[in-house]
Amino acid sequence: MGTADVDGAEGLTNEAAALADILSWSADCPAWQRDALRRLSTQDTLGTVDTDALLAICKGAEEGVPLSATDIRDPAASTAVVSLGALHGLANVNALAVGERLTFGKSGLTVIYGDNGAGKSGYARVLKQLCRARSPKGETILPNIYAANTGTPTANVDFHIGGQKRTVAWRQGNAVDAMLSAVSVFDSRTANVHVDNTNDLAYTPLPLRILAALAQACQDIKTQLNKEVTALEAQTPSVIANPECRPGTEVGKLVAALSAKTTPEQVEALAGLTAEQQTRFDTLQSDLGSDPAKIARQLQSMHDKLIAATDRLRALTSAVTDSQWAQLCLAARQLETARATAAAASATLFSAEPLRDVGSDVWKELWEAARSYSRASAYPDNPFPMTAEGAHCVLCHQELDEASRRRLGSFEAFVLDESKRREAEAQERYDQARDGITGTEISMAETHDFFSLVRDDIGDISLADSLRRECVRACWRWRAMMRSHSHTTLRNLPQSPSIPFGELQMASDALTKRIELVQTEQTSPERLALVGERDGLADRVWLALVKEDVLAQITRLTTINGLTKAVKETSTNKITTQSAKVAQALVTNRLRGRFAKEVDKLGVAGLAIELQQAKTSAGVPYFQVRLINKPGEPVGKVLSEGEHRCVALAAFLAELATIEAQSAIVFDDPVSSLDHQHRDKVAARLADEGQNRQVIIFTHDMAFLLLLGEACHATKDRNATQISYRLVSRSGESAGYCHDEPPASVMPLDKVIEGMRIHLTNVKVHHERGDQAKWQREITSFQDQLRTTWERAVEDFVTPVIRRLSRKVDTTGLLKLTVLTTDDCVSMREAFGRCSKLLHSQPGELNPPIPAPAAIEAEIEVLEKWIKGIRDRQGKLG
Repeated sequence: MGTADVDGAEGLTNEAAALADILSWSADCPAWQRDALRRLSTQDTLGTVDTDALLAICKGAEEGVPLSATDIRDPAASTAVVSLGALHGLANVNALAVGERLTFGKSGLTVIYGDNGAGKSGYARVLKQLCRARSPKGETILPNIYAANTGTPTANVDFHIGGQKRTVAWRQGNAVDAMLSAVSVFDSRTANVHVDNTNDLAYTPLPLRILAALAQACQDIKTQLNKEVTALEAQTPSVIANPECRPGTEVGKLVAALSAKTTPEQVEALAGLTAEQQTRFDTLQSDLGSDPAKIARQLQSMHDKLIAATDRLRALTSAVTDSQWAQLCLAARQLETARATAAAASATLFSAEPLRDVGSDVWKELWEAARSYSRASAYPDNPFPMTAEGAHCVLCHQELDEASRRRLGSFEAFVLDESKRREAEAQERYDQARDGITGTEISMAETHDFFSLVRDDIGDISLADSLRRECVRACWRWRAMMRSHSHTTLRNLPQSPSIPFGELQMASDALTKRIELVQTEQTSPERLALVGERDGLADRVWLALVKEDVLAQITRLTTINGLTKAVKETSTNKITTQSAKVAQALVTNRLRGRFAKEVDKLGVAGLAIELQQAKTSAGVPYFQVRLINKPGEPVGKVLSEGEHRCVALAAFLAELATIEAQSAIVFDDPVSSLDHQHRDKVAARLADEGQNRQVIIFTHDMAFLLLLGEACHATKDRNATQISYRLVSRSGESAGYCHDEPPASVMPLDKVIEGMRIHLTNVKVHHERGDQAKWQREITSFQDQLRTTWERAVEDFVTPVIRRLSRKVDTTGLLKLTVLTTDDCVSMREAFGRCSKLLHSQPGELNPPIPAPAAIEAEIEVLEKWIKGIRDRQGKLG
């Protein structure tokens, strides 16, 4: 980094202050970035679920929860000394037992030991949340999965600010007292020194890690948004990408300018044709789509058909008027009267005839037929009827007698009578009146043809419907007049038709104009105007077919527009500026110098190591751990895994030096994967730190626990560091039982013996009362404790040379082993054998005697004297 100051960097001397500055800076960030900062303040990375949620917020589909002061360490806590007193009242925290209380020493080291599964990690997780420490992948505390009833994890914590005690309740998900953030927590999984992608050691203070992760999230979100944009753009159908509409039409202009601002109403207004527009379009298609001469002939043919059909309709309309109806009815009545008169005369004249209805219409037809036969064939040269002597009847071919001659003569006389003449005249008048109407009939086939002409060829659906209705009415009226004119009154006839002759004339005139336009020049303005009109209507038809695609494209464009705006919220420019500001404020020469000292104290390969700026990624400065003498050599390939952890621990301790107040620090398994040499160094460094502040260490490493105890002893350079032990154990399905004492394997032998004596005093009442079952269980327990303590005593006295759980051999203590004698060894083996006797059934013994309390007391006395004797002799050797 350069030496130029970054505006506003003053005062950001520690992590808490830098985080508070990021909080203020984030107020102007997009909502999704503020939510990302909140997540990154408590977890080391953003998982897939986080990225999906942030993407939804960026797109506006969900609401974000911004970073707040409750999510970060309170900068005010950096000036206060905060120490922890106790955790108690825990509920629904893993499988931790209810009602337990984990206390912490007021100063120095508090070492909390627990085997795997004992519940130690449960207490550590609670402390991490209380102190706002980051957790790997944002881990949360889960309740006991085996419990019948579970709820949200809760706990109470006692802590001190200076000399003032406070107790607060904690509930997972809720904020607690901000001053607890003054307590620093070291977890190697979220340490600021980590192995980067090049297998080198990178140093990134928490604020920079948060900004770096935010910058990476910007890249990830941007990539996702661009993928969605690309996918949506690929969904554009070919009918939109390569539209068939003409550029100059309204539809063409709409499609060319299609955007997120285009409304569905604009599309609906141009999609499809009204009935009138469809008719006009069909007309233009027909007129402009073929050879003009051919079209002109077709139009002329339609015009001629229309004129002819109109003339037929005029004739039919004239034939079914009320006046025509009156004339026909009058002629029918006159004919009926004449017939009646003739019938009356016939009835009188021929009443004596053997057959009836002589003179009727049927009879007259027979008579006229006989007349025609006689004149044409039978007697062509004689008058009718032929009644001369020897003549035969033209009907029955019998020779006529006198009576037959008279009858035929009377028949002819009747036919030639005046009444028959008047009947014939009436018939003629009626036939003329009827023929005047009969010739105007229009068949249903002709009506359909006329309807089709107007509807399909001319394209006037409305006129066609009107014509069909009125034509049918005219035909019905015609039929009614023809079938019942002699009996039906005027009011019983169907309504007179109202043929739209005016509209038919307009249609005829329009055809005439079309013929004229078709016959004009191809490049005339009139024809070009018609072509433009046709194209505009054709594009409306096309738009109606692809309307759903167009509306879907508008939706896509709207989405793309929103995504494009969202992409703008992934810019890292602001992050670059803030990162440079934080980097300059935190990674100072003071920090670099302190880091080098801490690395030296922890004995990392005896190499001189420092922090150097190595690169910038997405605008975020990165620092790497480099060898001073060989800065180009990747440190990650030189250091072991354990040394990596030591470097991370060194960075953590160096950062603590930037905070003035000496608040408590918590270490969660700080030496996992370290060898004994680095364990020694770390133990010594933590013991030194315990001189100035409260140090709390969770560990399952027994060797490290022993090393811590030894490191706290006084040295020539410093006084002894106060150390307190806590034990977390498990029983059955519950864990987290707390004991204010070290594990038995590291408890001082004097305290172990004292504890056995106290316990013997408390339980010997079982022997006195004769409760052999309970006393037997206690004897077994005592025997086991005595054996374990004898083993510890032997181990304790060889410790000057060989230390348990350590590969180190201290040859300087070899002289102290010379105080051991043969009697010491014999006494030890004999006592050990007596302790083992009751732990194993002897062959053949059905009911072995149970020792009295005095026997147990005697064994404890033997053990105590043996230890004191050897200890005194070793002490004299210095």
